[in-house]
Amino acid sequence: MENIIYKLESGIGYIILNIPEKANAMTAELKEDLYEILRKVRNDVSVRAIVITGKGHAFCAGGDLSTMGNKQSAVQGRERMKCAADWVKELANMEKPTIACVNGAAFGGGLSLALACDFIFASETAKFSCSFVKVGLVADTGALYFLPRRVGMAQAKHLVITGEILSAAEGQKIGLVDKVLPPEELEQYTNEFAQKLAKSATYAIGMNKKILNQSFELNLTTLLDMEATYQAVAFQTSDHKNAVKAFFGDVDNEFIGK
Repeated sequence: MENIIYKLESGIGYIILNIPEKANAMTAELKEDLYEILRKVRNDVSVRAIVITGKGHAFCAGGDLSTMGNKQSAVQGRERMKCAADWVKELANMEKPTIACVNGAAFGGGLSLALACDFIFASETAKFSCSFVKVGLVADTGALYFLPRRVGMAQAKHLVITGEILSAAEGQKIGLVDKVLPPEELEQYTNEFAQKLAKSATYAIGMNKKILNQSFELNLTTLLDMEATYQAVAFQTSDHKNAVKAFFGDVDNEFIGK
């Protein structure tokens, strides 16, 4: 796959957008490759955490404007968006921890890509914008779902309606970004954080994500039923049993505080 570089190291799947000459814009080919790789890592038990980043000076500049304008019909536009929805759902529903390592601009669909991840770590030089309105488009690829959940409805409306460009520090201030680091420290911090997640309880992380992703739509009774079902399985996992043994000093486990 020319559009994406994928590598697996120490249980971490690294997905690197690889069209630096186009600021890693979401071409049709890149979206197809992203969907295929996400499907692959979902089913690969050796992948215990995922890091997504961009090659070059940008994370992802969003949609490929060279294919828009008067170059597609309304029917073609709808098909285009249905294809884009595939990678969004695959990433958002991933039952493994995901990290966006934002090394540069994350605009439009690039912002959506970062938002679909569990964690967003950014370089001090990174910029963020829900820029769809600036080209006369509705915010897509899940931005209208993820943004209010990250920053609240009022902030989400402001970002969507104005298309304002935020610095990484401004993004962190409103809860859009989890951590801001100097450019030279971003990759190392992200890798170390991903390694901790890869050594953690993968099943529990996946099930927690599954419930959290639906928690705004569920009533309490349904949520408690889901907890009971997933917890019954978690009680039987080696992650849980080893953690209990570690708590009582029977085995070593770096994640159990004493």
